[in-house]
Amino acid sequence: MELLVYIGVFGVASVFLIGILLTITKIQTRQVSINAINQQLVFVSNTVRNLIQESSLVEIPTGTATTSLTLRMASSSRDSTLIFSSGTAIYLTEGTSTAITLTDSNINVDNFKVTKYEGVGGTSLVQIDMTFTYNSSSTAVPFGKSLRTGVSRISAATFDASVLPNADGTLDLGSATYRWQNGYFSGNVGIGVTAPTSVVKLNLLGSLGFTSSTYGVILKSLNGTCYLLGVSNAGAITTSTADCSPNAN
Repeated sequence: MELLVYIGVFGVASVFLIGILLTITKIQTRQVSINAINQQLVFVSNTVRNLIQESSLVEIPTGTATTSLTLRMASSSRDSTLIFSSGTAIYLTEGTSTAITLTDSNINVDNFKVTKYEGVGGTSLVQIDMTFTYNSSSTAVPFGKSLRTGVSRISAATFDASVLPNADGTLDLGSATYRWQNGYFSGNVGIGVTAPTSVVKLNLLGSLGFTSSTYGVILKSLNGTCYLLGVSNAGAITTSTADCSPNAN
């Protein structure tokens, strides 16, 4: 009888001990998955944040969520930089380099979306949405976590060297849809010439035209009077006094 009692007590204690062991193991496994996801979320968000703040331009459509983020960089070896999701991972390419994986095999990327919002003065705010889950076949650790954060470029692009295209006569500054407003230059401006020697020097393959009869070419005489050159309805050259001040229309 004593042996049967001991066996019964030992059996009950074993059940409790096994249950405690399973619970501790489950908690430890879940904590491992939580730590892995948190580390990956922090690493990816910090990497994207640093790259955005280093960039000269965020080159994605405004107000549209996309799975890839294109950044223009000042360094030619890093231009352009692309961060994108494919399958269950997030990748990074800089310039012509081979894509590297930002997430490891322990994580599945269920969602990666970026949305750009334009601010005043050329600044951009990029909203980042990510959802990671732990890559495990066990149903005991179905843990996942989402993160939404925003990254802003601190200021508009500032250059400390010449801004040059990568080929001669092939790239535009602005477009018919997105135009620059005003331009300010302290030196000479040349169109169609390689080295302008005057403030504005033109070597045009076409005509220089004005779309309004109100405007034309203003010349200053030796006595300091400015004249606006125009044309009459008969095609004759006309002159009229004009304002010589730099900010006049």
